[in-house]
Amino acid sequence: MAIFTNRPPAALRRTAGLLLASAGSLLSPAALAATPAELAQQSAQQWLLQQAAASGLRAPQVRLQALPARQPPGSCLGKPVAEVGSDSQLGRVRVRVRCQGAGEIGYLFRAEVSGLALAAARDIDPGQTLGADDVSEQRVLLRSPQPLLAPDVALDGLRSKTQIRQGTPLRGLLLETAPLVKRGMAVAIVAEQEGIRVEVAGTALETAGKDEWVRVKNGNSGKVIRARVIDSGVVRPEIGQ
Repeated sequence: MAIFTNRPPAALRRTAGLLLASAGSLLSPAALAATPAELAQQSAQQWLLQQAAASGLRAPQVRLQALPARQPPGSCLGKPVAEVGSDSQLGRVRVRVRCQGAGEIGYLFRAEVSGLALAAARDIDPGQTLGADDVSEQRVLLRSPQPLLAPDVALDGLRSKTQIRQGTPLRGLLLETAPLVKRGMAVAIVAEQEGIRVEVAGTALETAGKDEWVRVKNGNSGKVIRARVIDSGVVRPEIGQ
């Protein structure tokens, strides 16, 4: 796994607006005492790393490019205070720095956030059930703050809702649980307790995926019960029924 090391504030002053930073970056006392431009850059970097962490991106790398800022009307006196704008996005971050003597200075950064995530290893068709060969850990660009698929997620029973192109980071909104039980399907109602196993034939009244609850009609008694799907065509009744 690649590790990216932050440059110290002195190097940032020589970089003319371009920054590569690691996920461990924090605003240091030195950064808090930096110039308004440096403070704005550090604040944008920290905000982006927070977005990356919230999405589940691993080993994030941030690249910033500062766009020309309006010149302050005077010299900054005292310690400047930075605030990331509410309209900031992953690709563009707006920072306002306020300081005595110079008023408010606006900064705008073009941004790029990349990191490790589970992504499609090949093109995945709509409705396709995922297998181990369809997914791999890749370095991807973070384009959305929506949560990414966890690295230890069980792919068993997941299928795509839509066409997923190779290299696309996988998110829950792109996937759904593949149904293991469909409405009208004959199912086995299996109950186990203290080493005793009882199996009764039944009929599913709803469609559901693994670990989801479904209404099932008991073939012997005709009673409708609530059961959890544990495998294809197999359900386990709720305790107490």
